Amino acid sequence: MKKSIYVLTLLILFLGISGCNVPLAGDTKSIYSASGVEESNIESPTPPTVLEPTDTPDPMPGLHTYEIQARLHESMPEYRFVATGVVQGPDEWMYGFVMGLNVYDENGESILSADFSEISDGKVVGYHVYNGMMDTMGLHVTDVNFDGYKDVIILNTFGGAHSNTWYDCWLWDTKTSSFVASKSFAEICNPALDAEKKCIYSAGGSGAAYWGGRIYKFIDGEYVVTNELDTDWNGLVERELINGKMEIVREVSYGEDNQILEREQEYYRNSELWQLDHPHWYWLGGHHADQWLDGV
Repeated sequence: MKKSIYVLTLLILFLGISGCNVPLAGDTKSIYSASGVEESNIESPTPPTVLEPTDTPDPMPGLHTYEIQARLHESMPEYRFVATGVVQGPDEWMYGFVMGLNVYDENGESILSADFSEISDGKVVGYHVYNGMMDTMGLHVTDVNFDGYKDVIILNTFGGAHSNTWYDCWLWDTKTSSFVASKSFAEICNPALDAEKKCIYSAGGSGAAYWGGRIYKFIDGEYVVTNELDTDWNGLVERELINGKMEIVREVSYGEDNQILEREQEYYRNSELWQLDHPHWYWLGGHHADQWLDGV
C-alpha cells in the first residue's frame, strides 16, 4: 500500500514539474468499438471480426486513456480494454509513457491488470512510445495465435533511430478462461499478422545493410522463427526450420559486384515465400502498420 501511494505521489510530482496542465485521470479519453468507430453509447452492437484502422485526435499533454470494447469470440460477451498513459508534449516525436492495461468483463470485474510504471531517476515512467502512437498506445484486440479467439496486444516500445515497434501480448486461454502473457510474441519486431497463412512477418530491428526478415509461427504455445533471411554488406544467409532446427538453405556472397546484390533483392521480391516488396514488411512503426495487426 505504501509503495502504491509513493508511486502515485511521484507521478503527480512528475507531471507537475513537466509544466503540463494535467487533467484528472480519464479526462482525456477515447472510446472505440472494435470496428474503430467512435462510440457515444457504451452498449454497442457485436463488433466485426476485423478491426479497422482509424484516425484519432492527437492526445493533449497529461494523463490519457484509450478504450476498446470487443468480443474475443462471437459466443462471448463484450469486454472493455483500457490503456492508460502519459503524454509529455505536443511533438509527435517526443516520448510518452504507456503506463498500464486493464481488461474488464461484462460485469465490470477486472480479468487482466498490468502495470508498466517504474521509478527512473526519481521519476515515474512507463513504456517509452513516441507521441505519434500515444493516442491508441498500440492497443489491439486481435487473434495473434490464429486459434479463433482474440487476444490483446499493446506497445512496449516505439522509438529509436529506426522507429521500430514491439508489443506486449496476452493470449486468451480457453481452458482457464483467462489471459496468459506471451514473452515470445514480445520479441517480434514490427509484427504483421497473416491469418490465411497463420504466420507473422517481422522486419526491421537491425542495421543499415539489413533488408531481410523473419517469419514466425505459433508452435507448441510459443512463437518460433520458421524462416529467416539475414543480410549484411557482404552477402546473405537464408535459413529454414527443418526438423526442429534452423538449417541454411541458401547463402550468397556479394563480393565487389553490386549487381549480385540487386539481383538477390529482386529474387526475394519475387519469391513466393518472401515477397519482400509486400507492404506487410514495414520498417517503421506508426499507424500505417495498424492494418497488419488485425490478421487480414
